[in-house]
Amino acid sequence: MKLKIIAYTILVFLSVLIQSTLGDSIKIYGVKPNITIVLIIIVALLRNNTEGAIVGFFCGLMQDAVSGTVIGFYALMGLYLGFIIGSINKRLYRENVLIAIFLTFVSTFVYEYSVYFFSTFLRGPLHFVDPIKNIILIEAVYNSVISIFIFIIVIKLHIRFEEYDKNSRRY
Repeated sequence: MKLKIIAYTILVFLSVLIQSTLGDSIKIYGVKPNITIVLIIIVALLRNNTEGAIVGFFCGLMQDAVSGTVIGFYALMGLYLGFIIGSINKRLYRENVLIAIFLTFVSTFVYEYSVYFFSTFLRGPLHFVDPIKNIILIEAVYNSVISIFIFIIVIKLHIRFEEYDKNSRRY
C-alpha cells in the first residue's frame, strides 16, 4: 500500500510539473496537452474507481494550486472523472491501449467542455462550436496520443502492484 501511495504521488507530481513547465513548449496549434487528465483516466481504467477518484482529486488539487484559480474546482472535476472511468473499467478489457486511447479522447472532450461551460456560464453567452473546433478537439487528439506513453508507464506499475498484492496475500 505504501508503495502505491509513493508511486502515485510521484506520478501526480511529475504530471503537474511537466504540464506546468513544459506545456508551453509542446503546444500544437496553440493547445497544450492535459497530462493530468490522461493520468487520471489510465489509473482509473487499470485500477478501480476508488484509486481513480483519489488520483483524480489530488491531480485536480495540484492543478488548482498551480493555476491560481478557485481551489477545489479541478479537484472535483478530477475526482468525478476518476470515479466514473473507474466505475466502468470492469466492463472493459483494461489492458488494451486502444481502450485507453478511446476513453482519453472521449473523457478529454467531456472534461474540457465541462470546464469551458462552468467557467463561462455566469460570464455571458456561451459559444458551443468555437471552443470545440479551436481547442477541445485538438486537445482530445493530443491527449490520446500522449495516453499511449503514459499507458505504458502506468501498466508497468499496475503489473508490479498486482504481483506485490499476490505475494503479500500468500503470507
